[in-house]
Amino acid sequence: MNEKVKGLVIGTVVLAALGGTLGILKLTGADKVPADDSSSSKAATTSSHVDESVQLINVASTDIAEIDVTNTNGTFTYMGPSESGKTSASITELKGLEAAARKVSDIGEDTAQLTAYKLVESGASDLGKYGLAEPEAEFLVKFADGTERTFLIGINAHQNRYRYLCEKGSDDVYMVMESTISAFLGRKEDLLNTTLLVKPEASNEEDTFGKLTVHRKDLDYDIVFENDDGKSERSNSNMPSAQVMTEPIFSYLNGTTSTDVIYSLYGLTAMEATVIFPTDEQKAEYGLDAPSTVVTFTGEGYDYKLCIGNEYHDVNEEGSEQSAAAAYYCTFEGVEGKDCIWKIDATALPWVDLDPINVITTLMTWNMVVDVNEVKITGDGGADFKLTSSGEGDSRELTAVTCDGKDVSVDLFKSLYQYLLTCPTNQEIYFKDVSGDPYLTIEINCGNYTDKIELFKDTERRSVVKLNGRVSYRIQSKWADRLIKNIEAVKTGGTVEEDY
Repeated sequence: MNEKVKGLVIGTVVLAALGGTLGILKLTGADKVPADDSSSSKAATTSSHVDESVQLINVASTDIAEIDVTNTNGTFTYMGPSESGKTSASITELKGLEAAARKVSDIGEDTAQLTAYKLVESGASDLGKYGLAEPEAEFLVKFADGTERTFLIGINAHQNRYRYLCEKGSDDVYMVMESTISAFLGRKEDLLNTTLLVKPEASNEEDTFGKLTVHRKDLDYDIVFENDDGKSERSNSNMPSAQVMTEPIFSYLNGTTSTDVIYSLYGLTAMEATVIFPTDEQKAEYGLDAPSTVVTFTGEGYDYKLCIGNEYHDVNEEGSEQSAAAAYYCTFEGVEGKDCIWKIDATALPWVDLDPINVITTLMTWNMVVDVNEVKITGDGGADFKLTSSGEGDSRELTAVTCDGKDVSVDLFKSLYQYLLTCPTNQEIYFKDVSGDPYLTIEINCGNYTDKIELFKDTERRSVVKLNGRVSYRIQSKWADRLIKNIEAVKTGGTVEEDY
């Protein structure tokens, strides 16, 4: 909803006399005679400021009791607000749905001050040339005093921002700014509020985040995101994301690539409502009886469900559909007044083609080195590193490291730890169970919690990784080979290599 222009001091007299819409038109120069009106072009040359406007209705908006609209899209009824203000303007056919309050109230306000830009022809002998013999829309205005007036809307004037209009039973043809009567030409569905879920205050997004589940018909697993459960102290400002993936694997998230997936339900807005109060048959028609994707978002005090059905494709100038989906037909549950089939832009639905590998972090675990007491590696080439840090808060530093009881270089160990954290988790997520014993185990002890990474042989070149007892990834075994060599380099004072 646009804010009304303030401070137009010079135009206040005009605004008071002609109503808000016409006054703004005049102040912005929109009252100049259209170039197509040859009969007035000569006069316009002499004076471009001649006011030819005609006030067709001049009452208060509360004096509009009802407007019955009929157009090529169907019919709907506007009911005016009560004079006391206890009831607001409404659309009868949209009862039970959340209407766009400003759009609805504008109907009454614009009609109450309906003003023609000019009289085009008095006593026209051929209404057909204005599209008024078979009008595109008709609206019956019922006033609070019991009187009624009916208006017909014809075709566009040559300047598309105007429409021809006449009162039913009259041959006088007027030119009216289309923006003031556009609701009478459109669909009742266009008067709905298309925001499906209001975005909360930024500071509350993380606090109110519960559990987001993405179920895709083409996958044999769900993708689940939750706030870090807080069992460790890792939920802090150093985390790339306040949320973690808990299904199909446990993983920390990439703070950049996961943002849309995590937060796009907040502020989700449809392009339009396609069907209101849809039946089961209509839902099936749009692929919503068996949706391709279902997103549920649950938490304390809320339970939302977004179902994503058939694709919508734009059509090019040749009449052929574009290959890429421009939008999807959806339903949304959990908010009152949204019982519709909505058309939503494809770019607003990141869950449709969500691949877990694209939103997880490349870090196997998320432990700051200054929080670690011990890194114990069991298996061929294993070692037991003990760490000492000093300082407080952000000034804490790793000051000493021992390996199997002997002092080693702090800088070399930092390089080793960095290599350890960047285990290539983004190569392949994996969640089939494994048997046998791990050939390499890494335990990162932070005092009140321990992360445990176990590597199992899968193929000659691949290893399966368990993180804290859950199968999570499959990686190249040569990463583990390089890790063992880097451990030896720290022991002997060599060089820690990143390549493997």
